[in-house]
Amino acid sequence: MSKLELTKELAISITACLPIGVCLAAQSGEIVYANSKAEDIFGYSKGELTDCVIEDLLPENYRHTHKNLRDNYTASPTSIAMSGGRLLSGLKKDGTEVQLQIGLSPLNEQYILISLIETTNEIIKPSNSNDPLTGLANRKVFDDYSDKLRKLAIRNKKSISVAFIDLDNFKSVNDRLGHQVGDVVLCEVARLLRNYIRGSDIVARVGGDEFILCLYDIAGHLALKNTLDQLISKIAAITEIEGHSINIGASVGAIVTFTPEKIAISELIDMTDKLMYQAKKNGRGIAIVNEINT
Repeated sequence: MSKLELTKELAISITACLPIGVCLAAQSGEIVYANSKAEDIFGYSKGELTDCVIEDLLPENYRHTHKNLRDNYTASPTSIAMSGGRLLSGLKKDGTEVQLQIGLSPLNEQYILISLIETTNEIIKPSNSNDPLTGLANRKVFDDYSDKLRKLAIRNKKSISVAFIDLDNFKSVNDRLGHQVGDVVLCEVARLLRNYIRGSDIVARVGGDEFILCLYDIAGHLALKNTLDQLISKIAAITEIEGHSINIGASVGAIVTFTPEKIAISELIDMTDKLMYQAKKNGRGIAIVNEINT
């Protein structure tokens, strides 16, 4: 069998047959290609989407925030699968809104491939596995995945660690600058956490400004403390969002155990939650780390 040569024309023909919307956007936001399903989703005629930028396809009150989120993403682009992607409100040409689930794939330094489906899509059901704002895992996915990490740690006689993170001074950002700026802060922290952890670990957003981590095979108490101290420093280094000066930090409670067979993930979460509040009482911006091997 001869090898098929994937030409530009063939690639476009393939995307035209897909049951999902596909858009190719420059990092500056201009849409340079859209397949027919994307045009159907947004109610545009053939070729009209290439006259748009991404923010044209969003409700007006969200465009400014999304522009900043997009700038943050293009500064450090990573692939986000549709199964774990973001939920987003889109705007049809006639002005009606539609709920979308999107995935992102950076192709090179210039272009981002965007895949999207309507939440009413009957062919491909959207995932409920992500936090709609940040794209991180939600609590259910965290519980499932961290339990698998725990079982792996038991089998391989490795450690398992849980860290509970709560942002410091986040309420003042919302009160002073509004929730749209607060949302950008949360997305920036989420991006930082996602890029900082290893592929074997998991991070989830579990509350307004609360995040939890589950880390596999950490060397011990001091190694975990060093990792979290660095993470706290990186969060505190976020000092400007949308041209506004901000002053946030993070308080962290964490536990590492080399006997994961003796304690459930839910118990570790409860313990780290208490340690996080202790960190806040002790001055904030610190990580309190315990090692338990009962």
